Amino acid sequence: MDDFGYSIEVKLTDEEWDRFLAHKRRWCELQPLVESRGYRLPKEYRPERVSAWDERPKEPVDEPHYPHLIEGTRISDKRPVMLKFSRTDLWEATIFEHLASIPDADNHTIPLYDVIRPPGEKDSPSEWCIVITPRLTDCKGRHLYKLRDCVDFITQVLEGVCFMHRYNIAHTDVARTNIVWDARPDAPDPKDLKGKGKKSEPLRKKYYFIDFGLACSFSSFEERGLVKGVCGQHRNIPELSEEIAYDPFALDIRQIGEMLKRDYIEIYRGLDFLEPWMARLRDDDPAKRPTANQALNELRALTSMLPEDKLKGRLFVRGEWPCGRRILIIIGCLWFIGNVLLVWWNWERLNVPLVMEVPPS
Repeated sequence: MDDFGYSIEVKLTDEEWDRFLAHKRRWCELQPLVESRGYRLPKEYRPERVSAWDERPKEPVDEPHYPHLIEGTRISDKRPVMLKFSRTDLWEATIFEHLASIPDADNHTIPLYDVIRPPGEKDSPSEWCIVITPRLTDCKGRHLYKLRDCVDFITQVLEGVCFMHRYNIAHTDVARTNIVWDARPDAPDPKDLKGKGKKSEPLRKKYYFIDFGLACSFSSFEERGLVKGVCGQHRNIPELSEEIAYDPFALDIRQIGEMLKRDYIEIYRGLDFLEPWMARLRDDDPAKRPTANQALNELRALTSMLPEDKLKGRLFVRGEWPCGRRILIIIGCLWFIGNVLLVWWNWERLNVPLVMEVPPS
């Protein structure tokens, strides 16, 4: 099983195995430091287990694809947490710390518990640090059940991207797997910052962005520039290139469109009204795509016209039969079968040959 509970088959190259075992050994070596900061790692990552990760197993093993990411526990309250090794040269932790610290109503950055920076060797800083966040629920499984849920999800995603763009940061890997939600009924509303604002409905999902390893940060709006590289999980986006620079902020918008099309609109029925709006997000010309703020305002204008009864309606997966329709079909079939049997019974009754007794001669 992987860190998110999915069964996976691991087939690693020699280089990948070396990296895999190096991460395992590193977790064991840093276990005392992590525990001193208030977080407990699984038992297999004790310092005395370092030698257990010297050689690869001879038989196939069920190990995660992501050895740099493991689940632990916060000692103070036994809260499940995720611990992630992050390369310091990618500035992921720095960007994450900056975003998580901003008190903004649109901030959908996952809460940051701690950043542990191990001591380097010979006065040189370590090339790795450990980012610690709460362990939330990913969006790989079904998490939308009503149209209102879908509208709320898309709205929160756009709010999060608006927030990042407002502070001149592009995520560049907007995908369903990089968005999580808090399943706790008592989870705080992300808009209820420092006790301000109204409390949300108890079952309202709160969505957060994770994984800022590919994020681009600029010091100001005027300093924004173009970037190169084939990044993110949506590799069909036309401007992605190792040679020709492109706008990372416009890329975020296209990635939202790709995610919505592939993972939601093509999966659920009743979302066709979003297609014209989504087509603008997916325009092949980055200059023709709306900004994050424009996309959010257009979405709000579009969904504000939806009647309340439609928003409360259940969201069905394509091919799934609604319960009411199933009941009507079953009733119709029973009615048809009952009528056929009734006709057959009447036919048999009316066509029974009369049997007369013949008196003996």
